[in-house]
Amino acid sequence: MKSKRLDRRDFLRLGTLTAAGAALAACAPPKPQVVERTVEVTAPAQVQEKQVVVTATPAPPAQVTLRAAMWDSAEVEPMETEILKAFYEQYPHITVNIEFNPEAYDDKLITGLAAGNAPDVFLWWNYPKLIALGGLEDLTPYVEGPRGVDLNMYYDQVLSYARVGRFLSGLPKDFTPRAYFYNKKLFDEAGVPYPTNDWTWDDLVTIAAQLTKGEGADKQYGFYNYIGSYPLQGYVWSNGGDFISPDGKKASGYLDSEATIEAVEWYVDLHLRHHLSPTTMEEGTLGGATEMFINNRLAIFDNGRWPQSQFKSVEGLEFGTVLPPKCSYTGKLVTVIHLACWCMNPASRYKFDEAWELLKWEAGPLAQKVRTEAGWAIPAIPSVVEELGLLNDPIDKTWFEAVPHATVKPCFTRSAVYWQADEDLTVALEQAFLGKKSVAQALAEAVPLMDGKLGVLA
Repeated sequence: MKSKRLDRRDFLRLGTLTAAGAALAACAPPKPQVVERTVEVTAPAQVQEKQVVVTATPAPPAQVTLRAAMWDSAEVEPMETEILKAFYEQYPHITVNIEFNPEAYDDKLITGLAAGNAPDVFLWWNYPKLIALGGLEDLTPYVEGPRGVDLNMYYDQVLSYARVGRFLSGLPKDFTPRAYFYNKKLFDEAGVPYPTNDWTWDDLVTIAAQLTKGEGADKQYGFYNYIGSYPLQGYVWSNGGDFISPDGKKASGYLDSEATIEAVEWYVDLHLRHHLSPTTMEEGTLGGATEMFINNRLAIFDNGRWPQSQFKSVEGLEFGTVLPPKCSYTGKLVTVIHLACWCMNPASRYKFDEAWELLKWEAGPLAQKVRTEAGWAIPAIPSVVEELGLLNDPIDKTWFEAVPHATVKPCFTRSAVYWQADEDLTVALEQAFLGKKSVAQALAEAVPLMDGKLGVLA
Protein backbone atom coordinates (compact mmCIF):
# COMPACT_ATOMS: atom_id res chain seq x y z
CA MET A 1 0.00 0.00 0.00
CA LYS A 2 1.45 3.35 -0.99
CA SER A 3 1.77 5.70 1.95
CA LYS A 4 0.93 9.37 2.15
CA ARG A 5 3.79 11.80 2.25
CA LEU A 6 4.02 15.47 2.93
CA ASP A 7 3.88 17.20 -0.45
CA ARG A 8 6.50 19.87 -0.03
CA ARG A 9 9.56 20.76 -2.06
CA ASP A 10 11.41 20.97 1.24
CA PHE A 11 11.51 17.23 1.54
CA LEU A 12 13.49 16.34 -1.59
CA ARG A 13 15.76 13.49 -0.72
CA LEU A 14 19.37 14.51 -1.14
CA GLY A 15 22.14 12.12 -2.03
CA THR A 16 25.52 11.68 -0.43
CA LEU A 17 28.44 14.02 -1.07
CA THR A 18 29.27 13.09 -4.66
CA ALA A 19 32.09 13.85 -7.02
CA ALA A 20 30.10 16.85 -8.19
CA GLY A 21 30.05 18.04 -4.60
CA ALA A 22 33.78 17.57 -4.28
CA ALA A 23 34.34 19.54 -7.44
CA LEU A 24 32.15 22.30 -6.08
CA ALA A 25 34.06 22.41 -2.82
CA ALA A 26 37.27 22.84 -4.79
CA CYS A 27 35.98 25.91 -6.63
CA ALA A 28 37.67 28.96 -5.16
CA PRO A 29 35.86 32.30 -5.52
CA PRO A 30 37.75 35.02 -7.41
CA LYS A 31 39.45 37.79 -5.50
CA PRO A 32 37.63 41.12 -5.32
CA GLN A 33 38.63 43.63 -7.97
CA VAL A 34 40.33 46.75 -6.66
CA VAL A 35 39.68 49.89 -8.64
CA GLU A 36 42.50 52.44 -8.47
CA ARG A 37 41.59 56.12 -8.77
CA THR A 38 44.14 58.77 -9.77
CA VAL A 39 44.13 62.24 -8.24
CA GLU A 40 45.68 64.83 -10.54
CA VAL A 41 47.61 67.63 -8.89
CA THR A 42 48.83 70.70 -10.79
CA ALA A 43 52.49 71.57 -10.64
CA PRO A 44 53.46 74.66 -8.58
CA ALA A 45 53.45 77.92 -10.52
CA GLN A 46 55.51 81.02 -9.83
CA VAL A 47 52.43 83.12 -9.10
CA GLN A 48 50.76 80.50 -6.90
CA GLU A 49 51.28 80.27 -3.20
CA LYS A 50 49.60 76.84 -2.84
CA GLN A 51 48.72 73.82 -4.93
CA VAL A 52 45.41 73.55 -6.76
CA VAL A 53 43.96 70.02 -6.57
CA VAL A 54 41.76 68.86 -9.42
CA THR A 55 39.88 65.54 -9.04
CA ALA A 56 38.74 63.55 -12.02
CA THR A 57 34.98 62.95 -12.47
CA PRO A 58 34.26 59.31 -11.56
CA ALA A 59 33.33 57.19 -14.53
CA PRO A 60 29.82 55.68 -14.39
CA PRO A 61 29.83 52.06 -13.18
CA ALA A 62 30.07 49.44 -15.88
CA GLN A 63 26.88 47.63 -16.84
CA VAL A 64 26.42 44.39 -14.90
CA THR A 65 24.01 41.54 -15.53
CA LEU A 66 23.13 39.34 -12.54
CA ARG A 67 21.40 35.97 -12.47
CA ALA A 68 18.91 35.15 -9.75
CA ALA A 69 17.23 31.74 -9.37
CA MET A 70 14.06 30.72 -7.57
CA TRP A 71 11.95 27.56 -7.43
CA ASP A 72 8.68 29.34 -8.17
CA SER A 73 7.13 29.16 -11.61
CA ALA A 74 7.00 32.05 -14.07
CA GLU A 75 3.53 32.99 -12.80
CA VAL A 76 5.27 35.13 -10.16
CA GLU A 77 7.17 37.11 -12.80
CA PRO A 78 4.89 40.20 -12.66
CA MET A 79 5.39 40.38 -8.90
CA GLU A 80 9.16 40.01 -9.20
CA THR A 81 9.22 42.66 -11.94
CA GLU A 82 7.43 45.04 -9.58
CA ILE A 83 10.02 44.37 -6.88
CA LEU A 84 12.90 45.08 -9.25
CA LYS A 85 11.40 48.31 -10.61
CA ALA A 86 12.57 50.37 -7.65
CA PHE A 87 15.86 48.46 -7.55
CA TYR A 88 16.66 49.54 -11.11
CA GLU A 89 15.97 53.16 -10.18
CA GLN A 90 18.63 52.96 -7.51
CA TYR A 91 21.05 50.80 -9.50
CA PRO A 92 20.55 51.67 -13.19
CA HIS A 93 23.75 49.89 -14.20
CA ILE A 94 22.41 46.48 -13.07
CA THR A 95 20.20 44.12 -15.05
CA VAL A 96 18.72 41.09 -13.29
CA ASN A 97 17.73 37.92 -15.14
CA ILE A 98 15.44 35.82 -12.95
CA GLU A 99 15.45 32.09 -13.62
CA PHE A 100 12.26 30.25 -12.64
CA ASN A 101 12.91 26.56 -11.95
CA PRO A 102 9.92 24.78 -10.39
CA GLU A 103 11.16 21.34 -11.46
CA ALA A 104 14.23 19.62 -9.94
CA TYR A 105 15.41 22.95 -8.56
CA ASP A 106 17.81 21.55 -5.96
CA ASP A 107 19.57 19.20 -8.36
CA LYS A 108 19.92 21.87 -11.06
CA LEU A 109 21.39 24.36 -8.63
CA ILE A 110 23.91 21.93 -7.13
CA THR A 111 24.98 20.83 -10.61
CA GLY A 112 25.39 24.46 -11.67
CA LEU A 113 27.48 25.28 -8.62
CA ALA A 114 29.75 22.29 -9.26
CA ALA A 115 30.15 23.33 -12.90
CA GLY A 116 30.86 26.96 -12.05
CA ASN A 117 27.72 28.08 -13.85
CA ALA A 118 25.31 28.88 -11.03
CA PRO A 119 23.35 32.11 -10.52
CA ASP A 120 24.83 34.95 -8.47
CA VAL A 121 22.01 34.80 -5.90
CA PHE A 122 19.43 32.09 -5.40
CA LEU A 123 16.77 30.74 -3.09
CA TRP A 124 17.74 27.88 -0.82
CA TRP A 125 16.60 25.98 2.26
CA ASN A 126 18.96 23.07 3.09
CA TYR A 127 21.84 25.20 4.35
CA PRO A 128 24.11 22.54 5.91
CA LYS A 129 24.04 20.59 2.65
CA LEU A 130 25.40 23.46 0.54
CA ILE A 131 27.83 24.59 3.21
CA ALA A 132 29.36 21.11 3.18
CA LEU A 133 29.65 21.35 -0.61
CA GLY A 134 31.22 24.81 -0.48
CA GLY A 135 28.23 26.27 -2.31
CA LEU A 136 27.20 29.05 0.08
CA GLU A 137 28.85 32.35 0.89
CA ASP A 138 28.86 33.27 4.57
CA LEU A 139 26.98 36.57 4.72
CA THR A 140 28.31 37.56 8.14
CA PRO A 141 31.13 39.83 6.80
CA TYR A 142 28.68 41.50 4.41
CA VAL A 143 26.12 42.13 7.12
CA GLU A 144 28.75 43.59 9.41
CA GLY A 145 30.47 45.60 6.66
CA PRO A 146 29.97 49.25 5.64
CA ARG A 147 27.05 48.32 3.36
CA GLY A 148 25.51 45.88 5.81
CA VAL A 149 21.99 45.45 7.13
CA ASP A 150 20.48 45.46 10.59
CA LEU A 151 19.47 41.86 11.25
CA ASN A 152 17.27 43.02 14.10
CA MET A 153 14.62 43.87 11.51
CA TYR A 154 13.85 40.14 11.13
CA TYR A 155 12.10 37.80 13.54
CA ASP A 156 14.86 36.21 15.63
CA GLN A 157 13.25 32.77 15.45
CA VAL A 158 13.06 32.93 11.65
CA LEU A 159 16.60 34.16 11.11
CA SER A 160 17.95 31.48 13.45
CA TYR A 161 16.91 28.80 10.93
CA ALA A 162 19.41 30.31 8.48
CA ARG A 163 22.32 30.10 10.91
CA VAL A 164 24.57 27.05 10.99
CA GLY A 165 26.85 27.73 13.91
CA ARG A 166 28.28 31.19 13.20
CA PHE A 167 27.69 30.81 9.46
CA LEU A 168 24.88 33.03 8.15
CA SER A 169 23.56 31.18 5.12
CA GLY A 170 21.12 33.73 3.76
CA LEU A 171 18.53 36.42 4.44
CA PRO A 172 14.81 35.53 4.63
CA LYS A 173 12.64 35.88 1.54
CA ASP A 174 9.53 34.68 3.35
CA PHE A 175 8.48 31.99 5.80
CA THR A 176 5.53 30.20 7.32
CA PRO A 177 5.03 28.40 10.60
CA ARG A 178 2.76 25.38 10.72
CA ALA A 179 -0.68 26.08 12.16
CA TYR A 180 -4.19 24.63 11.82
CA PHE A 181 -6.95 25.40 9.32
CA TYR A 182 -10.50 24.56 10.42
CA ASN A 183 -13.69 24.43 8.35
CA LYS A 184 -16.30 26.62 10.03
CA LYS A 185 -19.23 25.09 8.16
CA LEU A 186 -18.48 21.62 9.47
CA PHE A 187 -18.06 22.93 13.01
CA ASP A 188 -21.35 24.84 12.81
CA GLU A 189 -23.26 21.86 11.43
CA ALA A 190 -21.98 19.67 14.28
CA GLY A 191 -22.59 22.35 16.89
CA VAL A 192 -18.95 22.21 17.95
CA PRO A 193 -17.25 25.41 19.19
CA TYR A 194 -14.28 26.62 17.16
CA PRO A 195 -10.85 25.72 18.60
CA THR A 196 -8.89 28.41 20.42
CA ASN A 197 -5.17 28.93 20.96
CA ASP A 198 -5.31 27.31 24.39
CA TRP A 199 -6.62 23.93 23.17
CA THR A 200 -4.74 20.67 23.87
CA TRP A 201 -4.02 17.31 22.24
CA ASP A 202 -6.94 15.85 24.21
CA ASP A 203 -9.22 18.58 22.86
CA LEU A 204 -8.10 17.77 19.32
CA VAL A 205 -9.03 14.09 19.73
CA THR A 206 -12.45 14.99 21.14
CA ILE A 207 -13.22 17.59 18.47
CA ALA A 208 -11.97 15.47 15.57
CA ALA A 209 -14.08 12.56 16.77
CA GLN A 210 -17.20 14.75 16.79
CA LEU A 211 -16.46 15.84 13.22
CA THR A 212 -15.76 12.40 11.75
CA LYS A 213 -18.83 10.76 10.21
CA GLY A 214 -20.38 9.15 7.14
CA GLU A 215 -19.29 6.41 4.76
CA GLY A 216 -17.77 6.06 1.29
CA ALA A 217 -17.83 9.13 -0.92
CA ASP A 218 -19.78 10.99 1.78
CA LYS A 219 -17.18 10.30 4.43
CA GLN A 220 -16.12 13.31 6.48
CA TYR A 221 -12.94 13.29 8.56
CA GLY A 222 -12.01 15.33 11.57
CA PHE A 223 -8.26 15.26 11.03
CA TYR A 224 -5.51 14.55 8.51
CA ASN A 225 -2.26 12.72 9.34
CA TYR A 226 0.95 13.25 7.41
CA ILE A 227 3.44 10.42 7.17
CA GLY A 228 6.64 12.38 7.28
CA SER A 229 9.05 13.64 9.88
CA TYR A 230 8.94 17.40 9.29
CA PRO A 231 5.39 18.17 10.44
CA LEU A 232 5.70 15.55 13.17
CA GLN A 233 8.65 17.36 14.77
CA GLY A 234 6.46 19.97 16.46
CA TYR A 235 4.45 17.36 18.32
CA VAL A 236 7.60 15.55 19.41
CA TRP A 237 9.30 18.75 20.58
CA SER A 238 6.17 19.79 22.48
CA ASN A 239 6.44 16.56 24.46
CA GLY A 240 10.13 17.11 25.19
CA GLY A 241 11.44 14.60 22.63
CA ASP A 242 13.49 14.86 19.46
CA PHE A 243 14.57 12.75 16.50
CA ILE A 244 18.31 13.40 16.71
CA SER A 245 20.79 15.03 19.07
CA PRO A 246 21.23 18.82 19.14
CA ASP A 247 24.64 18.45 17.47
CA GLY A 248 23.14 16.29 14.72
CA LYS A 249 25.53 13.38 15.28
CA LYS A 250 23.22 10.62 16.47
CA ALA A 251 19.62 9.43 16.82
CA SER A 252 20.24 7.04 19.71
CA GLY A 253 18.94 8.38 23.02
CA TYR A 254 16.58 10.73 21.17
CA LEU A 255 14.51 8.90 18.57
CA ASP A 256 14.09 5.96 20.95
CA SER A 257 13.45 8.11 24.04
CA GLU A 258 10.25 7.75 26.03
CA ALA A 259 9.16 11.32 25.17
CA THR A 260 9.57 10.80 21.42
CA ILE A 261 7.85 7.40 21.40
CA GLU A 262 4.94 8.78 23.44
CA ALA A 263 4.38 11.71 21.06
CA VAL A 264 4.58 9.56 17.91
CA GLU A 265 2.24 6.97 19.44
CA TRP A 266 -0.32 9.69 20.15
CA TYR A 267 -0.07 10.98 16.57
CA VAL A 268 -0.30 7.53 14.97
CA ASP A 269 -3.27 6.63 17.18
CA LEU A 270 -5.27 9.48 15.67
CA HIS A 271 -5.24 7.46 12.48
CA LEU A 272 -4.78 3.86 13.52
CA ARG A 273 -6.85 3.62 16.72
CA HIS A 274 -9.29 6.54 16.58
CA HIS A 275 -9.79 6.46 12.78
CA LEU A 276 -9.98 10.23 12.57
CA SER A 277 -8.01 10.56 9.33
CA PRO A 278 -8.37 8.88 5.92
CA THR A 279 -6.44 5.82 4.84
CA THR A 280 -4.40 5.97 1.65
CA MET A 281 -7.19 4.20 -0.26
CA GLU A 282 -9.84 6.58 1.07
CA GLU A 283 -7.67 9.56 0.29
CA GLY A 284 -7.41 8.34 -3.30
CA THR A 285 -11.19 8.72 -3.54
CA LEU A 286 -11.59 11.93 -1.58
CA GLY A 287 -8.40 13.69 -2.69
CA GLY A 288 -5.61 15.19 -0.59
CA ALA A 289 -6.01 17.40 2.46
CA THR A 290 -6.51 20.65 0.53
CA GLU A 291 -9.14 19.16 -1.80
CA MET A 292 -10.95 17.47 1.08
CA PHE A 293 -11.00 20.71 3.04
CA ILE A 294 -12.43 22.69 0.11
CA ASN A 295 -15.09 20.02 -0.52
CA ASN A 296 -16.19 20.00 3.13
CA ARG A 297 -14.82 16.50 3.72
CA LEU A 298 -12.11 17.53 6.21
CA ALA A 299 -12.64 19.61 9.36
CA ILE A 300 -9.12 20.23 10.67
CA PHE A 301 -5.59 19.92 9.32
CA ASP A 302 -2.23 21.49 9.94
CA ASN A 303 -0.14 23.07 7.21
CA GLY A 304 1.89 26.12 6.30
CA ARG A 305 0.12 29.20 5.00
CA TRP A 306 0.46 28.08 1.35
CA PRO A 307 -3.18 27.09 0.62
CA GLN A 308 -4.69 30.13 2.34
CA SER A 309 -4.99 32.26 -0.82
CA GLN A 310 -6.67 29.35 -2.58
CA PHE A 311 -9.12 28.92 0.27
CA LYS A 312 -10.03 32.60 0.14
CA SER A 313 -10.85 32.28 -3.55
CA VAL A 314 -13.33 29.42 -3.02
CA GLU A 315 -16.86 30.78 -2.92
CA GLY A 316 -18.73 29.78 0.20
CA LEU A 317 -15.73 28.32 2.02
CA GLU A 318 -15.56 29.74 5.52
CA PHE A 319 -12.48 28.85 7.49
CA GLY A 320 -10.34 29.94 10.37
CA THR A 321 -6.80 29.42 11.62
CA VAL A 322 -5.59 28.47 15.07
CA LEU A 323 -2.32 27.54 16.76
CA PRO A 324 -1.47 23.84 17.02
CA PRO A 325 -2.76 22.32 20.28
CA LYS A 326 -0.57 22.19 23.35
CA CYS A 327 0.77 18.85 24.49
CA SER A 328 -1.59 17.38 27.08
CA TYR A 329 1.33 15.75 28.90
CA THR A 330 3.61 18.80 29.23
CA GLY A 331 1.35 21.78 28.56
CA LYS A 332 3.89 23.06 26.04
CA LEU A 333 3.68 24.08 22.40
CA VAL A 334 6.62 24.12 19.99
CA THR A 335 5.93 25.04 16.38
CA VAL A 336 7.74 24.26 13.14
CA ILE A 337 8.78 26.90 10.61
CA HIS A 338 9.41 26.63 6.86
CA LEU A 339 11.89 29.20 5.54
CA ALA A 340 13.23 30.26 2.16
CA CYS A 341 16.35 32.43 2.10
CA TRP A 342 18.17 34.42 -0.53
CA CYS A 343 21.72 33.09 -0.63
CA MET A 344 24.91 34.02 -2.49
CA ASN A 345 27.09 32.02 -4.84
CA PRO A 346 30.65 32.13 -3.42
CA ALA A 347 32.02 32.10 -6.98
CA SER A 348 30.02 35.11 -8.15
CA ARG A 349 32.16 37.78 -9.84
CA TYR A 350 29.96 40.45 -8.31
CA LYS A 351 29.45 39.17 -4.78
CA PHE A 352 31.27 42.08 -3.12
CA ASP A 353 29.14 44.69 -4.85
CA GLU A 354 26.13 44.24 -7.11
CA ALA A 355 25.17 40.71 -6.02
CA TRP A 356 25.13 41.73 -2.37
CA GLU A 357 22.98 44.77 -3.18
CA LEU A 358 20.51 42.56 -5.04
CA LEU A 359 20.37 39.99 -2.24
CA LYS A 360 19.66 42.69 0.34
CA TRP A 361 16.94 44.14 -1.85
CA GLU A 362 15.20 40.81 -2.46
CA ALA A 363 15.19 40.11 1.28
CA GLY A 364 14.29 43.67 2.25
CA PRO A 365 11.08 45.37 3.41
CA LEU A 366 9.82 46.52 0.00
CA ALA A 367 10.18 43.08 -1.59
CA GLN A 368 8.47 41.36 1.34
CA LYS A 369 5.66 43.91 1.29
CA VAL A 370 5.02 43.37 -2.44
CA ARG A 371 4.91 39.59 -2.07
CA THR A 372 2.59 39.84 0.92
CA GLU A 373 0.17 42.21 -0.80
CA ALA A 374 0.09 39.81 -3.74
CA GLY A 375 -1.05 37.06 -1.35
CA TRP A 376 2.05 35.03 -2.08
CA ALA A 377 3.77 35.00 1.30
CA ILE A 378 3.99 36.55 4.75
CA PRO A 379 6.88 38.84 5.72
CA ALA A 380 9.70 37.87 8.04
CA ILE A 381 10.04 41.54 9.05
CA PRO A 382 7.84 42.64 11.98
CA SER A 383 7.72 46.28 10.81
CA VAL A 384 6.15 45.15 7.51
CA VAL A 385 3.70 42.96 9.41
CA GLU A 386 2.67 45.98 11.46
CA GLU A 387 2.50 48.29 8.44
CA LEU A 388 0.14 45.92 6.61
CA GLY A 389 -2.04 45.38 9.69
CA LEU A 390 -1.64 41.62 9.56
CA LEU A 391 -1.87 41.23 13.32
CA ASN A 392 -5.41 42.59 13.12
CA ASP A 393 -6.46 40.04 10.51
CA PRO A 394 -8.33 37.17 12.23
CA ILE A 395 -6.87 34.62 9.80
CA ASP A 396 -3.36 35.94 9.23
CA LYS A 397 -2.56 36.83 12.83
CA THR A 398 -2.22 33.13 13.75
CA TRP A 399 0.92 32.76 11.64
CA PHE A 400 2.66 35.46 13.66
CA GLU A 401 1.31 34.24 16.98
CA ALA A 402 3.06 30.96 16.20
CA VAL A 403 6.51 32.55 15.78
CA PRO A 404 7.43 32.82 19.51
CA HIS A 405 6.76 29.09 19.84
CA ALA A 406 9.46 28.20 17.28
CA THR A 407 12.02 27.48 19.97
CA VAL A 408 13.70 24.39 18.50
CA LYS A 409 15.59 24.27 15.22
CA PRO A 410 14.62 21.43 12.86
CA CYS A 411 16.77 18.34 12.49
CA PHE A 412 17.94 19.13 8.95
CA THR A 413 19.66 22.33 10.18
CA ARG A 414 21.91 20.24 12.45
CA SER A 415 23.52 17.92 9.90
CA ALA A 416 24.48 18.03 6.24
CA VAL A 417 23.40 14.40 5.86
CA TYR A 418 20.18 14.49 7.86
CA TRP A 419 17.91 13.84 4.89
CA GLN A 420 19.76 10.61 4.14
CA ALA A 421 19.11 9.47 7.72
CA ASP A 422 15.53 10.68 7.45
CA GLU A 423 14.87 8.00 4.83
CA ASP A 424 15.14 5.39 7.58
CA LEU A 425 12.89 7.41 9.87
CA THR A 426 10.27 7.69 7.12
CA VAL A 427 10.27 3.92 6.62
CA ALA A 428 9.78 3.48 10.38
CA LEU A 429 6.84 5.90 10.40
CA GLU A 430 5.24 4.12 7.45
CA GLN A 431 5.45 0.78 9.25
CA ALA A 432 3.89 2.29 12.37
CA PHE A 433 1.05 3.96 10.45
CA LEU A 434 0.27 0.74 8.60
CA GLY A 435 0.19 -1.16 11.89
CA LYS A 436 2.98 -3.48 10.80
CA LYS A 437 5.11 -2.63 13.84
CA SER A 438 4.60 -0.80 17.09
CA VAL A 439 5.94 2.74 17.24
CA ALA A 440 8.57 1.72 19.78
CA GLN A 441 9.79 -1.19 17.66
CA ALA A 442 9.82 0.78 14.40
CA LEU A 443 11.76 3.70 15.88
CA ALA A 444 14.19 1.40 17.72
CA GLU A 445 15.05 -0.37 14.47
CA ALA A 446 15.66 2.95 12.71
CA VAL A 447 18.09 4.21 15.36
CA PRO A 448 21.25 2.24 14.38
CA LEU A 449 20.60 2.92 10.69
CA MET A 450 20.34 6.64 11.32
CA ASP A 451 23.35 6.63 13.64
CA GLY A 452 25.42 5.09 10.89
CA LYS A 453 24.58 7.87 8.47
CA LEU A 454 24.73 10.77 10.92
CA GLY A 455 28.03 9.49 12.28
CA VAL A 456 29.74 10.06 8.93
CA LEU A 457 30.28 13.70 9.87
CA ALA A 458 30.72 13.11 13.60
